Amino acid sequence: MQRYGAALLALSGVFVLFLPVLRHTGSVWIGEVLALAASVLWTHFGRECRALGADLSGAEVSAQTMWRAGVWMMPVAGVELWQGGLVWRTEIVLIQLYCVVFGGVVAFAIWNNGLRHWPTSRVLLFNNLIPLSTATWAHFCLGEPMTPTFWVAMALIVGGVGIGQAKWQRTLSPSTVPPE
Repeated sequence: MQRYGAALLALSGVFVLFLPVLRHTGSVWIGEVLALAASVLWTHFGRECRALGADLSGAEVSAQTMWRAGVWMMPVAGVELWQGGLVWRTEIVLIQLYCVVFGGVVAFAIWNNGLRHWPTSRVLLFNNLIPLSTATWAHFCLGEPMTPTFWVAMALIVGGVGIGQAKWQRTLSPSTVPPE
């Protein structure tokens, strides 16, 4: 019940994030639909990685996933190279290096290692913190505003994650303690 309650609380925070879009009937929903689809696919990915983690370390699951993804993406990369060529600017190379090493290899190795040690539902609760880290980064690095709706949503999400991670112990009153 604790995990379900935590998940519902965090999900209510995600719903609050969507409220501004739902209120504007003329807005384009494609971004929200794609984000929801990505979230569902990511949840399934986490379940599958947990199964793989029974036999492979987090680093091995990440490496196997990435090289296979690279093979699948080769045709797309070929089209991109053919159409636009390869750009070798220092800032682009550094950004891509960061994305590959920290956003890919390190993050996925940590993620998959977490799946080996915790239930999938517990690890996936932390996905709900992505909007907080993204918005904080965007606020301080890009000057994006933080809206009141965002803070309400984050309170619900962080509360849900906190409740989901807490270890609640049942305390028995003296009248309910079973006799020895």
